[in-house]
Amino acid sequence: MSPAKKLHVLEQDEFDQLLGWLDPDPHRAGLTYEKIRRRLISILASRGCTCAEELTDEIIDRVARRVVDIRDEYVGDKAVYFLGVMNNVHHEYLKRPTMLRPPEPVDDGEAKEKTHQCLERCLATLTNNSRQMIERYYAADKQAKIDLRKRIAKEFGISPNTLRLRALRIREKLQACIEQCLQMEVL
Repeated sequence: MSPAKKLHVLEQDEFDQLLGWLDPDPHRAGLTYEKIRRRLISILASRGCTCAEELTDEIIDRVARRVVDIRDEYVGDKAVYFLGVMNNVHHEYLKRPTMLRPPEPVDDGEAKEKTHQCLERCLATLTNNSRQMIERYYAADKQAKIDLRKRIAKEFGISPNTLRLRALRIREKLQACIEQCLQMEVL
């Protein structure tokens, strides 16, 4: 990964500066931040991004890093600035190589056992919250599944849509991990 593409961890002071730029009142700044974040996730998801929440975090990180440079000069709706950064991040996302689809499952008992072992290994690499969330997310069927997912979202203090996106991200990580594990088994 090139230095420009390395993941940046948003520092607390950068986040505080971002909130201060959004609004001098901390409460209103928090509300504005949440509104912008939800809007970005919604727009990216509607554009077909499978990792809308992750991209939104990248957008917020980039804006937070730039606040020091733009806070005195930027005039207008600050959400528009986020949308401009979102367009850049979305274009970068579209240029990324697409993930290959996993191979079709084989009805081979040995292959199923290897896949199950890889799944267990990959689940063990997740944080406790992520593992608990994904295991419970797929634990029920039909109406029970809908009710369970509403309860999970409420327990984690997130919307059902955010839960769905997080579960999707966790599932993508698991899928990649399982594929890698199965390839290592073949070698």
